[in-house]
Amino acid sequence: MALAVVLLLAAIFAVYANSLHVPYLLDDADSIEKNDTIKSFSTAFFPPRNSGVTVSGRPLLNLTLAVNYRLHGTNALGYHVGNILIHMGAALALFGLVRRTLLLPSLASRFGKHATLLALGVAALWALHPLQTESVTYIIQRAESLVGLCYLFTSYAFVRAVEKPSKLWPAITVVSCFLGMAAKEVMATAPLVLFLYDRTFVSGTFLDSWKRHRGLHIALASSWFLLLVLVISSGGRGTSVGYSVVSWLDYLLTQGPGITTYLAHALFPANLVFDYGAVVEKRPLVLVGGILIVFALLTGAILLLVKKPKVGFLGAWFFMILAPTSSIIPVVTQTLADHRMYLPLAAIVAGVVTLTHQTIKRYCWGVLLIFSLVLGVATVQRNITYKTSISIWEDTVHKVPDNVRALNNLGLFYLAANRLEDAIWCFSRALQFVPDYPVASCNLGRSLIYKETNTTDPRNSQNDFIDGESFGQKSIVDSDRVNDNENIKQGLALIEKAIQADPANSFFIALYGNALLSLKQPEKAILQLKKAAALDPNNRDILFDLANTLARVDRNEEAATHFQTVLRLKPDDVETLTNYGSLLRRMGRLNESISLLQTAVRLRPDVARAHSNLGVALLESGRTKEGIHSLEEALRLYPNLPQARYNLSNALAEAGRTDEAIVHLEALLKIAPPTAELLSNLGVLYARVGRLEDAVEQMKRALALDPNHDAAKENLAKITAYLQKHPVK
Repeated sequence: MALAVVLLLAAIFAVYANSLHVPYLLDDADSIEKNDTIKSFSTAFFPPRNSGVTVSGRPLLNLTLAVNYRLHGTNALGYHVGNILIHMGAALALFGLVRRTLLLPSLASRFGKHATLLALGVAALWALHPLQTESVTYIIQRAESLVGLCYLFTSYAFVRAVEKPSKLWPAITVVSCFLGMAAKEVMATAPLVLFLYDRTFVSGTFLDSWKRHRGLHIALASSWFLLLVLVISSGGRGTSVGYSVVSWLDYLLTQGPGITTYLAHALFPANLVFDYGAVVEKRPLVLVGGILIVFALLTGAILLLVKKPKVGFLGAWFFMILAPTSSIIPVVTQTLADHRMYLPLAAIVAGVVTLTHQTIKRYCWGVLLIFSLVLGVATVQRNITYKTSISIWEDTVHKVPDNVRALNNLGLFYLAANRLEDAIWCFSRALQFVPDYPVASCNLGRSLIYKETNTTDPRNSQNDFIDGESFGQKSIVDSDRVNDNENIKQGLALIEKAIQADPANSFFIALYGNALLSLKQPEKAILQLKKAAALDPNNRDILFDLANTLARVDRNEEAATHFQTVLRLKPDDVETLTNYGSLLRRMGRLNESISLLQTAVRLRPDVARAHSNLGVALLESGRTKEGIHSLEEALRLYPNLPQARYNLSNALAEAGRTDEAIVHLEALLKIAPPTAELLSNLGVLYARVGRLEDAVEQMKRALALDPNHDAAKENLAKITAYLQKHPVK
């Protein structure tokens, strides 16, 4: 058995190893980065209420995130490791449950001889199935794998508890059930499923189950009170659950085609979908077909529970566990979701494995091994799709082209990557399906503005507000251009339309502010950002944008105040540490600046900007050698960082290392548009090393760009006069 366990765990790690560097997806950030309750174990048991966040009403889930946060902050790698470990634990619990079940007197004569191998087959096929990737690779769907672990371990402990009299195992069973209720609401079915399990595999009848294990069943049922308290405390999970958007009937009818899709994915795991969106099935033929198939399967499961209860139990397991999310209580953000199959899949796999064993005993193990290998390869391939935010959303849009949420999210990541045309297509497409979709309207508006102003989203380009030269990468936008440009006018109108649809939406107002900033209207941008901050005073993103915008117009004290607030809300935010550190340097508070920037470098040694800004602060404090080293490290990480090249060139020139300074300035002119200042500086360096003709050429180029550049004029005159007296031979 030990070998089986080792093989199982090794196989799981092998297929999920390529998921370790998958970025945060969908609501991961809300549940981790923006979830202040996980920053302390004292608050971890009280996750956010009435917010629709995945952790709401699920303290055990929140606690596991708090453990991850304590170990490694918000680094996604640790959370992925945690998810894999939870999945491994669930697989071991399933292995133990199946093995113990097959060794019970009611099944031992048929399966007892091969119980361990059959249990390994079930656990392996279940754990390696690509349908499970959404519950393992997508971090916050740890909710599903965690409740799966609790559910399966409760079931395993129950078998141990009823095998022979014991005080330990009944207690473990009940504790595990209570923990499951604190993980996710699906656990509500566990007391009923275990009562049915008792009747089917242990006691023979419901009456005997009650007589023999009444106390245990009552204790398990008492966990419903905890679940009730948690559901009430969650405040209804915001607007993510309920009848305000989708009626119970529409939701129920949609589950027919949905469950048939789940079954198809379980048997043929192709075309898996990350996010189905808030789809409500309206096509009559699809609805009728799905409902008839599910009705037939459900009827069959009920009949089998009567005629062949051991087979029927698999059907009951499948339908009862799906019932909380796939019946009449709408989950409006996702009416369908593959991760709901995490536990129900076990019934299908158990049926396939036992059927294979009974029908082709001679080749059973080879077939199961092949199945495991095929599923493992498919899982590895599916995890590749999760590799980047763009790749998973492109895959989703390809499979569900009318999913407006997927289109909007894909557009956002295109926008972050400065793929403006692609972003505009996505937002426009979303509005074709839902013309009154305010989020897509707002995002399309700012994309049109960024396209016309030749800028990226200021949320993604705050790096140059204070870092030194911008080297001409920003365009100047005057009021006449705003008034005359149709795309800019349309963009502003679209954002205003979104705000009119939801005037209290701080997100829309903040994006309006950022759009105005890209139009070189920082004072107007500040007014909008302040309005957004007043609506949502604890929103770190809005406060960060406001601080950066204030810094752009030299309102340094105000900017510093907002940076301080952001750091109180999120002390380990490297971008805030970097920008605030740079602001403090500009304010002359060098020691504080260096301290913050060193913290940023320690937290994220791979961020070139942090090294670059630290280098400048060190140089200004007279620590030249350390400053040069930091700038060189910045360029090692990101050779095309203009500010680092510029500042390093100046530092080397001042240190008398002119040849090296020339190399960096020449490299800078290859990656940034030439300016009169850069060309003049290069000319001075050429003159220092005796390259006078090259120096003259650079001065002339500088004056061609800016005929009034005094330094270039003066240096050109000096060099020309020198050459007249000392002509080059």
